[in-house]
Amino acid sequence: MKFRQLVFLLLFLPSTAFANSLRIQIHGISGEALDNVKERLNVTQTTEGEDFFRLAPKDIREALQPFGYFKPIISAKQNQNTAIFTIDPGPLLKITRAEIKIVGEGHENPELKKFLATFPLAPGQPLNIKNYEAAKENLFRIANNQGYLKAALSKKEIRIDLKSYSAQIILIFDTGPRYYFGHVNFEKSPYAPQFLQRFDQFKPNEPYSSQKLIKFQEDLYNSHYFRSVQATPDFSQQSGTTIPVNVATTVPRSQRYDVGLGYGTYTGPRLSLGANFRRVTDTGQHFDMQLKLSSVLRGLTATYYIPGKNPLTEQYTLGANVQYFDPKNGTSFSQTLSGTYQKTMGDWQRSASLNFLSERFMVVTEPTHRSELLYPSATLSRIKADDMIFPRLGSMFSFTLQGASQDIFSKTSFIQAETKAKGIFSPTSMSRVIVRGDVGYTTVENLNQLPLTLRYFAGGLGTVRGYPYSTIGPGKYLEVGSVEIQHKLIGDWYGAAFYDVGNASNTFNSNFNRGQGLGIIYQSFVGPVQLYVGQALSKPGKPYALEFSIGPDF
Repeated sequence: MKFRQLVFLLLFLPSTAFANSLRIQIHGISGEALDNVKERLNVTQTTEGEDFFRLAPKDIREALQPFGYFKPIISAKQNQNTAIFTIDPGPLLKITRAEIKIVGEGHENPELKKFLATFPLAPGQPLNIKNYEAAKENLFRIANNQGYLKAALSKKEIRIDLKSYSAQIILIFDTGPRYYFGHVNFEKSPYAPQFLQRFDQFKPNEPYSSQKLIKFQEDLYNSHYFRSVQATPDFSQQSGTTIPVNVATTVPRSQRYDVGLGYGTYTGPRLSLGANFRRVTDTGQHFDMQLKLSSVLRGLTATYYIPGKNPLTEQYTLGANVQYFDPKNGTSFSQTLSGTYQKTMGDWQRSASLNFLSERFMVVTEPTHRSELLYPSATLSRIKADDMIFPRLGSMFSFTLQGASQDIFSKTSFIQAETKAKGIFSPTSMSRVIVRGDVGYTTVENLNQLPLTLRYFAGGLGTVRGYPYSTIGPGKYLEVGSVEIQHKLIGDWYGAAFYDVGNASNTFNSNFNRGQGLGIIYQSFVGPVQLYVGQALSKPGKPYALEFSIGPDF
């Protein structure tokens, strides 16, 4: 090592050691101002070494200015290896004038004017640079989503007068021209071009919006039809203020087959086989079949899907189902044909269907009956969550109304309504609370002609835990309520405690069955893996039962 390098290291190392060993204490300020001062002093301490005390007061003043403190009183002292700073931040510098002006094509835009009416920097408020920068970002964001892609601040000034201890803010925001969505061009795809154009959600002369383009891409990706989606504006083909959009997609395999094996405490071994034919036609029509086998339920379901005018928001389905249902208190063999129309409106989904049900059934202590019903059904539902796999805040609501008339191809007349609701919230960062309820109500002219599949059951996951699956009931009425508290144990593992009440019977508000228990939940990529131990408090001996499930909360 050269002599000159050695001398440099010997001179440098003591100051570095001094800087790294010195502790800093700050009194008199808190919050973001304190955090900014600490960060600034840590940088100065590391880089300046023995000049730290000389430079620290200047750094503290500069670190306080973004929060409106321009007249701080700072005292400093050193106690062995600790630097102690006592800061009186002084008065906040207030804004006396805020002139925010919008010029250009968008000077009368309602969204921009609405934002200006509630602009966060107003006379009488303290000057806060963080709020100032955030307000500018929001102004640009709103302008961009209103189609003003070349908006710019032609003037931006903060005038600070320390004599009068006041600040003036002057912003002149030039929106520039407004841009609009043009033609949506889908690249090569196995789907027919006329079908792909039905995905175009942009109206003629709709202002361009990056937010809407991202939402369009997400909707395509979340649909049944595509495996990957990339939607990009094509500025090279821009015509005046009209911007076309190019969409590149890949599609999943045309066929998919699924096999599922499982075991339930009360259902015994379970087997499911599924086949999905995703592209029966190049206009998006698809078909699936599913076979389910267990000791309680055995059935075959087939469904044919026909996309509506907008495949993202509406579709028609034709379905057929044959099943054998063998709960504890009865048996049934049924065949169902149905036609359904589904429509999505934002977070809400509505469906209307016409169903024909033919069923031979028996309820314990009653003779075997055969019934046929032609009945319409309508459902309104909504799911909203911050995360569909493992939400910390979310809700589900569903209301179904259906009925038949004995005068129209039915053995009896009935009206049935059911409301389901579920809410999830997180009182702390480590916990979740899940509350759910389910109420069903039926009026029927001849109960003996109401098929078993249209009666209510309870017991098992989703109803009253601790009781075997579908062992409570059957009944005309359903009442279920539940509360569950989950708390993080370690990593992705949660512990849970729950309390359930409910009944399914022919008497409304009859004696409720109660269940309680504990559980363990693992947060997996496919949704919670849940194992519960439930205790049937209303049964003699209060027996215990295991409950297991995999999948999202909604």
